[in-house]
Amino acid sequence: MNNPYGIPSTPSRRNRSPLFIALGCGCALLAVLVLVTGGAGIYLLTQEPNDPPPTSTQEPTDDPSEDPTDEPTSETTEEPTDEPTAGPTDGALVTLSVSDTGEGTTLDADGETLTSKNGKFVGTTVTIENQGTETIGLDLDNFLFHGDDGSTYELRYGSFTTSGPQIAPGETAKANVYVDVSEDTVLEAVSYSDPVGTGGEVVRLPLS
Repeated sequence: MNNPYGIPSTPSRRNRSPLFIALGCGCALLAVLVLVTGGAGIYLLTQEPNDPPPTSTQEPTDDPSEDPTDEPTSETTEEPTDEPTAGPTDGALVTLSVSDTGEGTTLDADGETLTSKNGKFVGTTVTIENQGTETIGLDLDNFLFHGDDGSTYELRYGSFTTSGPQIAPGETAKANVYVDVSEDTVLEAVSYSDPVGTGGEVVRLPLS
């Protein structure tokens, strides 16, 4: 509109407030993003890896709970004697021993010479000590020879150093007993039993 006075009118000024507000909001949002990103980075950098589990620093002790001993726990056994013996077992009233085992093809029996029918004679001496209070009667049937294969052999001949033959209480007698076997037979023991001295139990004695 023309000024009636001939002076040109001043152009109207535009309102720039919305533009400034928009720029302010953008700058504020950018500042927030920078702060969040920087804070997260600083937080991650300041975090240290998990500490390893603590290890035991205790050193093993040199002293064991129990001191070992150098001494063996088992006792040494006695050395075997030359003559196998058997003491009285439960209920037995005799002590037995074996000695002078030998073999041959002939045998002197009360002045008579006997010849082996199977191959050889094997004989031994059994010493019997009566420790009871009753007299023990001796008989050839009280003795048996035993082979290494489990076989048993009855006596071919026997003699005793006592009369009767019997053993009085507290006395000792010897029985010379012989068996006739084949030449390849191996005998390993002789056994003895009687109703009084061993109560019927068989006592086995290795041949010496």
